[in-house]
Amino acid sequence: MSRRRREPHHPGTVFLVDKPTGPTSHDVVRDIRRWTGLRRVGHGGTLDPLASGLLPIFVGAATRLNEYLAPYRKHYEATVRLGQSTATDDSEGEVIASAPVPALTQAQIDAALDQFRGEIEQVPPQYSAVKRDGVAAYRSARAGEPVEIEARAVTVHELAVVDASADQVKLTMSVSTGTYVRAIARDLGDALGCGAHVVEMRRTRIGQVFANDAHSLDELHAAAERGEIWSLAVSPADLFPDWPRFLLEGEQLERIKRGQQIRHAPVDGCDRALAVTPEQHVAAVLRRDELSAATWQPEKVLARGA
Repeated sequence: MSRRRREPHHPGTVFLVDKPTGPTSHDVVRDIRRWTGLRRVGHGGTLDPLASGLLPIFVGAATRLNEYLAPYRKHYEATVRLGQSTATDDSEGEVIASAPVPALTQAQIDAALDQFRGEIEQVPPQYSAVKRDGVAAYRSARAGEPVEIEARAVTVHELAVVDASADQVKLTMSVSTGTYVRAIARDLGDALGCGAHVVEMRRTRIGQVFANDAHSLDELHAAAERGEIWSLAVSPADLFPDWPRFLLEGEQLERIKRGQQIRHAPVDGCDRALAVTPEQHVAAVLRRDELSAATWQPEKVLARGA
């Protein structure tokens, strides 16, 4: 029996992808695997096939940083069609109900949205990756099985109407991880008494990283064809601009690689930091010791020892 060859260690990098409508997030991961020749690749937050916009792709050891994106706000633009409800809460699903759209002013729509601002309880869409009894809800929904999904707490930090016509509303929002834009559209339709679903959606920003700084799949493909794919990568540290960076080398760096604590000057208001090598690779995530502000303990080590 042959064993799969172990993949060489890669210190970790990130590709900022401007995902088009159509491909799934996993499709993008598959493409990056093919273009880089590496298997250890993951994305930083699912985008529906209907959605476009910023999709960070972690490669190599950087995949271990994925979870740290969760606290950052996600920003979206969405166009909502009023008067129709669909099985998926977007335009890719079957229309399951229709109703006349009342004459509404932008102010009335904005007032209806007020109940969805702040900390709210939101029921994810029937067609979502939320797991019920270990099975993704969308799998049960596709099989025609009844899906009961419990509401969960999310935070809608900002939610605004930027334009409204007879049957369409354009929204901008910033939300916590786990918030479904499709559910906001669905619930707005219910509040207005006519049903609604998303017809366009774009993620414009995560934290301080913008979709305008990302590369299209065509750009990445062309760079891969030229053998220049790595020139479009960025440091994982760029995703966490509010974290201090400690440039480490010598004995301090070796201690970090062994999972041992180091001494470093504290940074006011920060209990986490990134240990960065002279080559600008992220060696570890550090957490400040609760008892000693100048002592930092590796929370997650990315660098491999000599």
